[in-house]
Amino acid sequence: MKRFSVLSLFVLLLMGCSFNGIMSESYDGKKITADGEAVELYDEENLLKTAGLESRYAFLNSDTVFEGLVDGGTEITLSPGQYVTGEDIKPGRYSAVTEDASAIVVYDENGDRLLETALNYFNTNVVLELQEGYRVEYVTRRGTIDLIPLEEKFETMIPAGIHTVGKRLEAGTYSLLTKELPVRRLNAEDDIYMNPGGMGSVILSSTDVETDTESGIKVELHEGDTIVSEHPVVLEKD
Repeated sequence: MKRFSVLSLFVLLLMGCSFNGIMSESYDGKKITADGEAVELYDEENLLKTAGLESRYAFLNSDTVFEGLVDGGTEITLSPGQYVTGEDIKPGRYSAVTEDASAIVVYDENGDRLLETALNYFNTNVVLELQEGYRVEYVTRRGTIDLIPLEEKFETMIPAGIHTVGKRLEAGTYSLLTKELPVRRLNAEDDIYMNPGGMGSVILSSTDVETDTESGIKVELHEGDTIVSEHPVVLEKD
């Protein structure tokens, strides 16, 4: 039954529909027809049609231009609350790390949500490229979170968060081995790659995880593109 439910939801997404329940009150009884454009986009490029997915991928609602901050910042410890970049936090690229179950939310300069991710056993840190005017909200019942300036270059295992392709993550053709890859292109267009056979967070949390290269799908990342993901991503460069 669980397998059927997941498959049904995925089919609805391909059809370009928002999911409000199979027996939604707004259902008018008319036959649902497949969105040919969405089906073709998925079949040919493994991409989801982004219209209608704004509630699932918050950054789709934002018009922010990612500056691609890959350096800078000053270490700071945050208690639960809200903080503004440029006032409370210096702009820069950070690794946000905590041992406490919590959530961190990033809003753009206009107050639109860009990223919301949980920090727990499956996801212990998140990378944030914090531009001037961004608001960071840290939510937890206990504990603090450390924002540590980050210059590390990633090659395969990409933590959840905001990552600009270029200096710290090379451009090129990759195999996506996890389930999804949300990307804002340099030209302000958005792409959501979907790999139904990819690895999930539970698998990635294991110290003995082995990547299954046969389950990968091809994705293209160009310099200046920005990954905005609430889950870790595994990419294998061709």
